[in-house]
Amino acid sequence: MARVDRLVIGIFGRINAGKSTLMNLITQQETSIVDSQPGTTADIKSSVMEIHALGPVRVLDTAGLDEASDLGGKKRAKALAALEEVDIALLVIDPVQAFRSMQLDVEELVSSMAARAGRRLAVVFNERRNSQELLSGSGATLSEAREFCRSVLPDRKNTPEISADLSVAGDYLQVIEFIASSRPEEMSPVPLLPFLNPRSPVLMHIPLDAESPTGRLLRPQEMAMEYLLRMMVPVGLYRTDLALARSGSSMLAEREKSKFLAFLTSLEKGSGGLQLVITDSQAIDVMAKWVPPGVPLTTFSIMMINQTAGGDMSLFARGVGAMAGLSSESRVLIAEACNHDRIAEDIGTVQIPAKLAALHPGITVDHAFGREFPEPAELRSYDLVIHCGGCMISRQKLAARVGRLAEAGVPVTNYGFALSWFEGPEVLSRVLEPWRMR
Repeated sequence: MARVDRLVIGIFGRINAGKSTLMNLITQQETSIVDSQPGTTADIKSSVMEIHALGPVRVLDTAGLDEASDLGGKKRAKALAALEEVDIALLVIDPVQAFRSMQLDVEELVSSMAARAGRRLAVVFNERRNSQELLSGSGATLSEAREFCRSVLPDRKNTPEISADLSVAGDYLQVIEFIASSRPEEMSPVPLLPFLNPRSPVLMHIPLDAESPTGRLLRPQEMAMEYLLRMMVPVGLYRTDLALARSGSSMLAEREKSKFLAFLTSLEKGSGGLQLVITDSQAIDVMAKWVPPGVPLTTFSIMMINQTAGGDMSLFARGVGAMAGLSSESRVLIAEACNHDRIAEDIGTVQIPAKLAALHPGITVDHAFGREFPEPAELRSYDLVIHCGGCMISRQKLAARVGRLAEAGVPVTNYGFALSWFEGPEVLSRVLEPWRMR
């Protein structure tokens, strides 16, 4: 199942500025509840849709950043975390509300964070039909109120803006056109396996285990299969019994190896040779020994982190070097972007921690699962972060996590890198070699 790359548009601002009204205008339905009662938006509202001029998009409506109370603080933290993940940050400002308060803390926070994170900022002035009338007692014009609001923008000259009554359906087209014109430079989609040709076969080694879901393959396996078939690449699927492959009985292990090599040889015949074997990272210890030296080898996890990272996995390659500097006093965070019940020999909770503990007894290993990821202040306590392939998160979310790690000064690597490193420098070099050939 190929992933759909979506442009992420986030809507930010203070309470009752018109954020949810803008969300409903963009989606053309009551996606978010609109009410004059402060704090109506309790959590991030998300809507996926197609916008003709933009293609597939995800629109996020966030809670007001100026809501007091402990709950308001939690909403604020979520909204700011969302700001790290968007492509376009729409800052909604009611110029009357802002001018009357003489406070621009929220607007300054959003604009400065967008600039710091390298996100495209666009300002939407929500000007109701009676806005000038509402300002009449202040002695200011609507134009002066807007100028007051612009004073906190880091780059007033180059920040796009629009004035519209967001409650008027007729303003829909001009708002959509404005958002389309505000999009950042388009990122080209990253091919899943960019070094392959359509002639020679690929062997996908999939060792189904107790954690493999019934009735389907894991997402990276499905994505690889779809990509290869679309590229007209002949594909062979094989499952090794890893328990037998690692058996203390040389007879059982050799029998399993012989079956695998017989299948591999059958794929090679008449094809000019295999162009790649791609395996689950947890089986790299077996595949590195069994796959003949002349056959390129890599892992699904490395494939995924390359695509999710936009085709540049150099950060993860550098981060794996920190593995050599770990000790029994070190702290390692294992981050996995999806949530599922973890059973048997789970890679993140069992296999990698066991390998770390075998090298460094007493080492501390923590976990971060799902959407949540620590703030830089918490990350600074770690010596290394080992991240999954990121098949369940967007490139924007991965970029936000990488940004936090960079701010914290903590190296990061990936499951595929780490599990290959455990097998030795030759194995790590081998699984990376296909990517160097591009």
